[in-house]
Amino acid sequence: MQNHSNRVRAVVSVLLASSVVSSAALADDVTVTSGLQQASALFNQRSATNSQSIDDALSVLGKLEGQADDSNLNYDVLILESRALYWKGEHASTSADKVAIFLQGQAKANDAKDINDGYADAYYFSGINLARWAEAKGILESISRKQELIDLMNSTMERNTRDGQSGENIDGDGPNRVFGRMYFKLPGILGGSHDKSVQFLKKAVEDGDLLGNKVPLNIVYYAETLSTGNSSEKAQARQLLDNLLKNDPKTYNPSRVPENLDEFAEARQLRSQI
Repeated sequence: MQNHSNRVRAVVSVLLASSVVSSAALADDVTVTSGLQQASALFNQRSATNSQSIDDALSVLGKLEGQADDSNLNYDVLILESRALYWKGEHASTSADKVAIFLQGQAKANDAKDINDGYADAYYFSGINLARWAEAKGILESISRKQELIDLMNSTMERNTRDGQSGENIDGDGPNRVFGRMYFKLPGILGGSHDKSVQFLKKAVEDGDLLGNKVPLNIVYYAETLSTGNSSEKAQARQLLDNLLKNDPKTYNPSRVPENLDEFAEARQLRSQI
């Protein structure tokens, strides 16, 4: 009888311990979810003149890394970190700062990929941080990573994002934009191509319009490539920019107003040069 009672107490102890572990894991997920919402709110306050909100978001996210029981939550933390670092790198004042920040941004996306390599998001944010790193480093110092960038964008397009959209459509047809810009920036001897740049950027612009996910940068990059072509392409570039600049950046695509403001400024500058 005593042995039976001991076994019962042992089973109860195990069940209670399991309950405590489950409750702790649930509490961690709740905490991480709340922290992720806080970091997202800070990220949404970003602007070219407000770097503090990004730093605050990164501070929150750094404390959340790996704390959730749900692997998807840990994935989301790292993706938002990568996005925030990408924004910070774009607005850094020196090439050295940009290089360091974009490397961090790629590392966070790669960490997310290690958690789950089935989603497009990690490949994409790894790729765009790599692309900006390459711009900051210069062509000669970064050309050895060209194939890595191509592979990351292809992998993006082969997958769906965490929210179920086609990887090709992430960030307003981001992979096509990256490919188009890459072929524009590279000299011909290293694989650059005016025609390929036009092909990819035309698709990015047209798909973005079709899906209601308009990104001014698609138009800016497309117009810039066209501006290096023949007189007909130059005229098309001017028309594209004129049509874009008739819009209000605050209402053009309300989900990305901070980016719109930067990209409309780029459009105005480019238009003055064509």
